[in-house]
Amino acid sequence: MLWLVFVLIRRMVSSSNLLFIMKLFTAITLISILIFSTLSAHEGRWTAARPDGHGPISVMGDHMHAMGEWMVSYRYMTMDMEGLLKGSNSVTASSQLTGMTTMVPTKMTMDMHMFGTMYAISDKWTLMAMLNYLDNEMDMIMPMNMSMNMGSSGIGDLKVAGLYDLAQWDSGRRMHLNLGLSLPTGSIDEKHTNGNTLGYPMQLGSGTYDFHPAVTYLAQTDNYSYGAQLGGILRIGENDQDYTLGNKFEASLWGARKITESLSTTVKFDYSSQNEVDGEDTRMMKMMSPALNPNSQGRDITAIGLGLNYYFKDGGLSGQRLAAEWETPIDQKVNGVQLELDSVWTIGWQYAW
Repeated sequence: MLWLVFVLIRRMVSSSNLLFIMKLFTAITLISILIFSTLSAHEGRWTAARPDGHGPISVMGDHMHAMGEWMVSYRYMTMDMEGLLKGSNSVTASSQLTGMTTMVPTKMTMDMHMFGTMYAISDKWTLMAMLNYLDNEMDMIMPMNMSMNMGSSGIGDLKVAGLYDLAQWDSGRRMHLNLGLSLPTGSIDEKHTNGNTLGYPMQLGSGTYDFHPAVTYLAQTDNYSYGAQLGGILRIGENDQDYTLGNKFEASLWGARKITESLSTTVKFDYSSQNEVDGEDTRMMKMMSPALNPNSQGRDITAIGLGLNYYFKDGGLSGQRLAAEWETPIDQKVNGVQLELDSVWTIGWQYAW
């Protein structure tokens, strides 16, 4: 019902007001979840020692650890994009081959391997680090029905963060602050085999130091848990090629149902809004392809995710977790002309001791 209301509102307002309404809608929903979870929370402190003690596997920095506790993790994410959007409308690739535009993307896949570690230096502070390895592939169509395939792979940007415990209550609720910084370890010089610089989506990093602030709220009842996270990415300065990727606003809401002492299911709603690129990489001929155009980067997207979490509570695998999540867009609007996001799969393993 809430989503139907949102769709009706979207049809009645201009695009200039849509971002504000989306953020307001998200904030109202977050407050509603906070109030509901406060009223229904259980006696005792929030605990991670249950299958829904962690959020959906795609949510980063969703939990903290007790002093002296370590956690290592591995996540694999695969993202599929196919078909073109101009704003929120579908367009054909052939219709975009006009004027100087001679290459139009038709499909892209991105595989990401994420290696992470967390360590609690105190009950108030948990430190986190994550390094990614990316493998990107994009198909292009050209005039006379010709096609081209291009790819890039390598290390992405290294992210380090500190998670600070803001508050814990005896009603199964807690809140913490996420203060993250990504370092420009990923390449922004990826090239095609013909020597031309690849487009912005195919580069492996931002080329800038990026601030990742967020606030995370968690609540538990006897058989349910809830969470919300508000955050974003703030770029610091320009990179060596005189451009800056767009800043990003992110909001996540999720709920989980504890099925057994080891198994839980999750449902999550995400909203994100990323601006277009500021400046441009002059090595790219932006008129040749939307992938090379700084004005055809960034999008507003709302997605739903469904997941499973399995927690090994006892035995030789005690402290380990397996999780999987599938996400698909409910609504998306791109800047300029871009590929349409189809789905994202994330699977992961976590081990805390």
